[in-house]
Amino acid sequence: MNNVEEATRWQRGELFSWCLVANVVDEHEVGQDHHIEHGTKIFSPGTKVYVSSIWRDSSFDHGGVLRVIGKPRKQWRLAVVYIRRDRLTNFCVRKVFDPKALRCMARDEGQDRPRPGRFSIWWGRNEEARKRVEEQAAYYNQDIYSVRQRERYLSTKTV
Repeated sequence: MNNVEEATRWQRGELFSWCLVANVVDEHEVGQDHHIEHGTKIFSPGTKVYVSSIWRDSSFDHGGVLRVIGKPRKQWRLAVVYIRRDRLTNFCVRKVFDPKALRCMARDEGQDRPRPGRFSIWWGRNEEARKRVEEQAAYYNQDIYSVRQRERYLSTKTV
């Protein structure tokens, strides 16, 4: 496929992938003195990140580690990083049309250009992929880490 054909497919909206999307938490406790930090070292609070299907368990009580793509603080590029599960909130299912994000996903998959139909780590574009993403979003929004975040958020808003 040449660049003209690829550009035409972008314009028609044929190049997309279903993806799990989340936001970086605003506040969280860190350290032995339990001080509050905003966002993470890499991402600002509220940054939208694309979550892959890769999940790694951990012996710590933070829900494991997820592989994400997002825009780091004070940078223009997208970065692929691992982030703790309890640092993410508000999981939802979205169609990703953003060319930068799709190119980053394709690079991460080892492809030279985006072919969402062949994605494995980054969910894909068929109905089966959409169902898997919806199940994962429902799971992450109901797990203990999301419940803790909502309780913390509601307690600070009512005071």
